[in-house]
Amino acid sequence: MKLDNYLNDNNMTQQMFVEDLLVATGRHIPQGTLSKYVLGTRIPNIKNMQAIFEYTQGKVTPNDFYNIS
Repeated sequence: MKLDNYLNDNNMTQQMFVEDLLVATGRHIPQGTLSKYVLGTRIPNIKNMQAIFEYTQGKVTPNDFYNIS
């Protein structure tokens, strides 16, 4: 599942996501950085990918950040 789909499905803003992610995983991702992940203009580093995967309970996977045909 793409990150933008996760946000929409869970009625979350990007700011809500980064705040909840910090509480749940201790990992801080700036909202501007998250925006780039959502738009697909930037791919998370390994630690951020792990935090997103953990927080979304595996719904957003590392492969979801790559455009694989």
